[in-house]
Parts: sequence; structure tokens; C-alpha cells
Amino acid sequence: MRRPVLTLDHVILRSPEPRATLDELSARIGAPVLAEVQEVSGIESGIVRAGSVDIEVLGIGSQPPAEVVGYGLGFKSDAELEECAAALRAAGFPTSAPVRATASSRTWRAFQVHGLLPDPFPAPTTTRPPGLRDRLVGAASEWVSRVPSVARYATSDPGDSMVVVTEYEFDAAAWREAAGQGPEVFAVEVGTGAFNWAALPLSPGPLVLDASGSVGVRRIVLAGSGEDFQLGSTTFAYERSD
Repeated sequence: MRRPVLTLDHVILRSPEPRATLDELSARIGAPVLAEVQEVSGIESGIVRAGSVDIEVLGIGSQPPAEVVGYGLGFKSDAELEECAAALRAAGFPTSAPVRATASSRTWRAFQVHGLLPDPFPAPTTTRPPGLRDRLVGAASEWVSRVPSVARYATSDPGDSMVVVTEYEFDAAAWREAAGQGPEVFAVEVGTGAFNWAALPLSPGPLVLDASGSVGVRRIVLAGSGEDFQLGSTTFAYERSD
């Protein structure tokens, strides 16, 4: 089996007020808004573009957090989703079935990965090779996502973290280019705690893994100069490239 390579695609922040958080983040770091906050599959989602890494702000769960939380990470793969899921499962990481979602004219598929951060979003996962069960679960999940009240119920318990692998079914590069650049992300510091990421096939990039200290997305370092600030549990800092 070919070993797919995962590249960090986006960072996920969970917020009690996604619209306010998206506006504040865009203004403070000078990043263009890729997608205004809208409900997608029972989840409120908005995105800003920070160089090659998007920052997604989610409103998820029936009980919002008290403050913004560094909730998780999104990756893209150099292989098709089913091939990537099979490789991750063979490496011991349970994954969910790929599910399709649509917002405006954008469509994508994604699956959840467990075993990397604590109390992950409670999607059904398995380490069995992808097959008929995945297709059936994926089709059922897509139906659920199209019914807003059912989708909100299905996402009422968000857990404490989310790690996904996404495959875009539209020209994501052109979409991002049209929005503008935003500051480049130099580093995304993630506390992994007792979880072992060694078998995860990661490409070189801004992800910095630390087994000590608090767990989750805790620090994002941006290119340029500016005043460091805090959004809930996540620190935003600056570093000059020269």
C-alpha cells in the first residue's frame, strides 16, 4: 500500500460567537475572509485565509464553549480519500467514512481521524479497510447533513477536538487566490499530550508538535510584525522573516 502524505490545510477554532470571532480575527491579523459564517451540515463555519493555511471558525455543539478553543486541524492528502483512509487505518488510526458537504457553490468530502487528540468529535470510526460499510455510513451521513434540524442534533455533542482530512471537489486554489493572500503562517503549535503522532505521514510544514503542556491548538505564529494577542486558549504571535 502506498503511503499517502498529509499536508496541513487549515486550523480549526471553536467559538461561542463565530461571526464575532471571524470578524475580530480577520481585522487583527489582516487576513481576507474566504467564507462568511454560514450553517453547513448543522455546524456554523467561517474561514479566513492566512497564507497557505486557512483558519476556520466553528460554532458547533448545543452548549457553546465559554471562550474560543483551539479545537483541531484539517489536512489534505496527495491520495484519494479512500486510499488515504485505508493507509491511516492500517497505521492504527481509526477514521470515519468520507462524507460530502456543500456550501454555496463549494463541495468537498472529508473524514474524521481519531487517536490524535483527546475526546474527538464522536463520529463512528473503524480501523477496518474501507468497503461497503463506509459507503452505507457515508450515504446516511450525507442525508443527515441535508436536514438542518437533524444535522444540528447529530452535531450537538462536539467532543473536545476534531482532526479531518479533506478532499476538495472544486478549484480551491482559485477560490483562495481570488480572496487575497493574508499573512503567512510560520508555525502552528499543537499539544499532543500522550497521543503518538509518529505513524502519521506528515509532509514538512508549519506544524509543531509538543507532547508537554496543554493539549490542542495553542499557538499560531504569523509572518510580519504586530502585537501578540490571545483568542481564548490560542495565542497569536508574529515573527519576521528577515
